[in-house]
Amino acid sequence: MNAPPKPGKWATTDNPISNPVATRGLTRSDSPFLATRKSCCRWELVGSSIRHQRQGNQDRVTGFDALAHRSRRDRRACIRLTRVTVNSPPRPARRTPLGKRLLLAAATVVGMLVVAEVILRIAVPEPTTIRFAQDTQELQQLQLDRFGDVLVNDPVRFWQLAPHSQLPESGSESDGPFFGVISNGQGFRENHEIAPGKPGGETRILFLGDSCTFGYGVDWDQTYVAVCEDRLNKRSEDRRFECINAGVPGYSLYQGLQVLDDEGPRVRPDVVVACFGFNDRSEWDGMSDLQHAALAPPGWMSGCRLAGRLWRLAHPPSAHRTSARRPRVSPDEFRGLLTRIRTRTRQLGARLALISWCERFQVTDDRDERTPWQQELDRFARRHRVPMLDLVPLLQRWADEPGQTPQFLDIVHATPATHSRIAGRVIETLEPVLGGGGSPE
Repeated sequence: MNAPPKPGKWATTDNPISNPVATRGLTRSDSPFLATRKSCCRWELVGSSIRHQRQGNQDRVTGFDALAHRSRRDRRACIRLTRVTVNSPPRPARRTPLGKRLLLAAATVVGMLVVAEVILRIAVPEPTTIRFAQDTQELQQLQLDRFGDVLVNDPVRFWQLAPHSQLPESGSESDGPFFGVISNGQGFRENHEIAPGKPGGETRILFLGDSCTFGYGVDWDQTYVAVCEDRLNKRSEDRRFECINAGVPGYSLYQGLQVLDDEGPRVRPDVVVACFGFNDRSEWDGMSDLQHAALAPPGWMSGCRLAGRLWRLAHPPSAHRTSARRPRVSPDEFRGLLTRIRTRTRQLGARLALISWCERFQVTDDRDERTPWQQELDRFARRHRVPMLDLVPLLQRWADEPGQTPQFLDIVHATPATHSRIAGRVIETLEPVLGGGGSPE
């Protein structure tokens, strides 16, 4: 059997009656032999030339058939040429391949998701974390609404300092405890930007902390961080020191770990100093900071508005809340976070040091009491041989000095003079880490 004729080509067969391709679509009424058959003669189809064309979803066959006429009596042959045109029944429309259909469906779905994401970003504001809302409420209760303007929501840290923030210089106590330089473009309380690539001959010390490190009630250059940098640079001739103030008011140890994760690889510190424990014991609701963080959309979902909303609908905070209030970071969680900070610091190739801050009641009231978070700091430092500055006995001794001025602005924040004295003790504590030459051992 001959192969099917290709569209637009001519095909010839010697025996079209036995070839279904050549006679495809022919019926009894279409056949020249059957239609012209006479009693006196017989016709037979002796040759065929067929052209196969494709028109839309129909096949059009045009052929020239050679018919031989043979008389019954003299059997003389005569030839008649007949043109036959046959339109075959419509074929079903050709189906698109499955792969192409799946690709088209996927492109449609992706397009719809992109449109939904754009609409959400334009029409719906970014959801505020519960912790940021609670911190804003705390500032309002303390009549510190002015400072709330320089805090911005953050899905991982809950909040952070807005870049390039500055408040008017303080002229009186009524101006509040926050003034002057609040943050540079990187969110540090510095009056300059920190270069992403650490210059040669420079030692960087990253200070993580809360408002005590940030410098509540003091100017940016009066904090113990800034004073440390000034004194280290004055006493060193061959090295430069960059002390980075990454303290943020209201931060817990959990938030400090997030700062280290985010900023550590960029600033490449040689030493990391962590000072936490006061805000960790605050009770804002029935969930800890780590539990609130677990409710945030993971990974790439945190940057996608649509996926984030779907995640929050599936994981409502109310399902995890309890009626009993609990610390933002429990002592057990505090211990685990200290381990994580130590591990992360070592991954960055840096050394860790700790500061146990002193509260006013430990100087004026009960000098023997230590909070559970201070106890965890002390045990951790002893167990892992981490340098730690315990400010409680220091401030108690300073308070007993004749003519000593007040060391605190309130229940926990230090005065500029106390910051200056603390800076000297911080440098002494860091000596084993920095070494005599001013570089980390």
